[in-house]
Order: sequence, then structure tokens, then C-alpha cells
Amino acid sequence: MGASGPWQYGGYHAVSAADRKVVLFLECVLIVGSCLVVGIFLYSAQFSGTIRWFLSVLLLLALAGIAGAYVLRRTREPSPLLVPPEEAGPTLGELSFLAATVRRAHGGLAFSQTLVASRARDAFAERARLALGLSLPAMHDVEADAKRLHALVHDPTLEDLLFLPSRDTKERYRWAEAARERGGFRAALAAVLDRMEAWR
Repeated sequence: MGASGPWQYGGYHAVSAADRKVVLFLECVLIVGSCLVVGIFLYSAQFSGTIRWFLSVLLLLALAGIAGAYVLRRTREPSPLLVPPEEAGPTLGELSFLAATVRRAHGGLAFSQTLVASRARDAFAERARLALGLSLPAMHDVEADAKRLHALVHDPTLEDLLFLPSRDTKERYRWAEAARERGGFRAALAAVLDRMEAWR
């Protein structure tokens, strides 16, 4: 039988705990009942030969019942054991996806580099917007105006990252392409992250 079917041992399924309790209870009831009946008949047997004969037959039946219960407990087929379910792996969330993208970007993959640069830019733009008290449309206007951007940010490296004269996709990817041409995306990203941390 395949790995997905029930497990067997020695040709029989393992007996469950609930089945063992039921069989044990039935055995106890049978033994106690037999003792009571035997006691009554033993008391009456001193007065009647028929009762003595009937008592002997009853004792044999009780012994046969106990033996049958013992055999049944050894050979009955209980509920099967199932293969334990496999534990689910950890769910990959946003941070796991971002970490994998950063690893690919550091490995030199251009598309991952543009994704990482875009995420870093958007995160810092939101931080700057909140710090400067600007609305989202006002922040977009600042990003498109190099002079206003310089007046508010006062950091050429961050201004270069934030400068976005249009919302065109090519403009959003401009910084990553320029970083590769200047000598390496990884070093440029590390430098701009340091400036982000220090910016007030």
C-alpha cells in the first residue's frame, strides 16, 4: 500500500484506545454479572441437583464468553492509522518577497534592481512628504521641479533619486540605470540608503 494509505503492522491495524476501553468495560460487566449469577446459583445448588447442573453449564458459557472477548480484542480491525499531515511551510509575505528581490538585485539582475530602486524611492518620498507636511499631489509637483526639490531636501543624492519630471515608467527606472552606468548598483543603493537614514 502506498505512503498515503493507512499504516498496518503485522497484518492487522493497531487497536485504538477507545476500542480497548469498550472491550475492557464489556469484560468487567461480564465477569461481575457472572460472579453474581454464580453466587446465587451456588447458594441454591445445595438444595437442587438441577440447579447444580445448570450452574455448570452457565459457568462454561461464561468462560467461553471471556475467551471470545479476549480473541476478539486481539483480532478485530479498528479504525485505521492515517499518515500524519505534512506541516505547512511558512507563508511568504511581502518582506520575504522584498528580501528575495534585493538578493537578485545584488546579484546583478537589472529588473530586480529597478524594482528595489523604485520601492526605496517610493518609501523615502512618502517619508519626505509626511515630514514636509505636503499632500500627495503637492509632493508630485515637488518631485517634478528640480529647484523646489533642492529647496526642500538639501541633498543632491536624494534629490537625484526623487527627481521625477514625469510619471512615465522610464523616468521611474532612470536612477537604477544611471547607478549601473556610474559603477555599480549595489554601491549606489548603499550610499542612498545611508543618506535616507541621515536625512532630517
